[in-house]
Amino acid sequence: MPKRNRSKPAVEAEATVHRVDPVNRELAAVVAGVLLNIYVPSDCDIVLRGERVKLRMIQPKDRLRVTYTVQGDHIIASQVEVQPGSPPSPLLQ
Repeated sequence: MPKRNRSKPAVEAEATVHRVDPVNRELAAVVAGVLLNIYVPSDCDIVLRGERVKLRMIQPKDRLRVTYTVQGDHIIASQVEVQPGSPPSPLLQ
């Protein structure tokens, strides 16, 4: 997987988790109605209730605020924050 290029502008978005693949360090998440595959590098900050956690703690239907960059065809997260509450709409049913 490509390394993060810190010179590219970062994008922050709200997302709803569809699938988590902790082995390959990927999240499939719905962002603005589009299902995206997001690579989560091992040095990416993942925060749940103010504490750093491992990727495997994220579950389908969790709401996230994710900061990422786009490199070619890859979306690479630099920060993932799990948001409190349930999903705002039944996007994944």
